[in-house]
Amino acid sequence: MRLVDAHCHLASLNQIMPVEVLLKEAKEAGITHFLSSALSKEEIAFHRQHSLPGVLFSAGIHPHYAGCDLELEDIEGVCAEHCVWAMGEIGLDRYGKDIEKQIKLFSQQLELAKHYQLPVVLHIVGYQQQAYELLKHYPLKYLVHGYAGSLEGYRLLSRLNSYFTISERILRPDKHNLLQEMVKDKRYLLETDITRNYVLRGEHNPLLRLLNVFEQIPNLCKVNADEVLSTQWDNFMALTEGK
Repeated sequence: MRLVDAHCHLASLNQIMPVEVLLKEAKEAGITHFLSSALSKEEIAFHRQHSLPGVLFSAGIHPHYAGCDLELEDIEGVCAEHCVWAMGEIGLDRYGKDIEKQIKLFSQQLELAKHYQLPVVLHIVGYQQQAYELLKHYPLKYLVHGYAGSLEGYRLLSRLNSYFTISERILRPDKHNLLQEMVKDKRYLLETDITRNYVLRGEHNPLLRLLNVFEQIPNLCKVNADEVLSTQWDNFMALTEGK
């Protein structure tokens, strides 16, 4: 079994748990590859200093996360050094401050992604139309992480060369139609979005949550588990170009 956690924050998790030990156990359970997002200078430094088997990392200035201390110079640096597989997570968030500033910063990072021809990991909470109007001018690959918005917003973002992660957020009954459409379109990967802040009291290995996401999809969508496995793996390879 080759499962991919297509959006997690391993450097953040490592601040409270030994991530190398967690990765070893996860791989024994069939979770073999990880796309980790760095959102601070400390997290970038961790990934630069630790070459973790099966782990690729991205970096970006988050539109809303208060702990993000990255600046454009930091992002350009890791792009120029070819450290990252993608730019992100970046985007727009209705809970963030000053949408005009968000759009400006989003645009600046998209320009960098275009210059270095990098895929982009998107964080889009609300503002789907504004995001689409900007993104359509950048013919890049997109991974829309943790999308749990409207079907209309999903269909709009699907017009791009985009993939979507399935998270626990859309395994709920009220998101069933969105989940069904994602699975039908076969442009999905799976994610935990785990950070140090999401670890539950007494939780032994939060990376293993991905198994729950994987196991629920066949039951909820009446698809074969092998099809889910092959679809998420093929999309991972297409998105990362086998890096």
